[in-house]
Amino acid sequence: MPATIYDSKPLVRRMTEELRKEAAQFRERHHRPARLAQLVAGHDAAAEVYSKQLIRSCQAIGLDGARLAYPFEIEEAQLRAEVAAVSDDPNTDGVVLLLPLPAHIRQRIVTDVLRPEKDVAGLGSRHAGNLLVGFPSFIPSAADVILTLLRDAHIPVAGQHAVIVGRSNIGGKPAALVLMQQDATVTICHSYTQDLISITRSADILVVSMGRPASITAEMVKPGAVVLDAGINAVDGKVVGDVDFASVKEVAGFLTPVPGGLGPLTHLMLIRHTLIGPQ
Repeated sequence: MPATIYDSKPLVRRMTEELRKEAAQFRERHHRPARLAQLVAGHDAAAEVYSKQLIRSCQAIGLDGARLAYPFEIEEAQLRAEVAAVSDDPNTDGVVLLLPLPAHIRQRIVTDVLRPEKDVAGLGSRHAGNLLVGFPSFIPSAADVILTLLRDAHIPVAGQHAVIVGRSNIGGKPAALVLMQQDATVTICHSYTQDLISITRSADILVVSMGRPASITAEMVKPGAVVLDAGINAVDGKVVGDVDFASVKEVAGFLTPVPGGLGPLTHLMLIRHTLIGPQ
């Protein structure tokens, strides 16, 4: 039987209405709209797609969505100063530094000048440490979405074997931590993992965050598994995921599509963090 394809539209509508109310209350309290600023250094096709979608989500909910773009050649010290200035702006309530950064810029050097209360993407070491030990924190939006989606779809997590393919600081690592906190048994796979297929086929819940289009195929998926595609790739002018959707939908029990699955929810998570704070 083909997989159940998750339709995020109902959840997006509910969250959007809730956030519109929060945004209106924010305007009443502060006499201005909440401001979510994103900083972009260089050009990455997938990041450009994400950036535009985030601006549209801000406009739809009633936030001031600002986008500050810098050339690829920007020096690390200058980008760090720009991030600090935006973070220190009293009229900016959330700051997102879009990844990937140019290769000559170290993420830690730049993100650690973010004020923790404005680091809504959870990139800084303060939030990463809090997430590791289970303290309240801004969870990177992709991981936050995974938890929200599993709850919305009534998919049990405790006792399940969750396999995470990808170990980025904003994708695989936080996803592993939040699923472990929900009592899943977690395995993380990456580019040096041996016999990847046998591991992914053992997953009850398979989370894919590799940044490689159509890398997970049907033979890599356990029949009936829950497959969550967190990939965003621009290919020939289209947005595609890390999962080969056409083949995997015939094997999995539950599958998130790209576009239209996790993506729209990640924007809303950043907006929720901006309006409400750490959960």
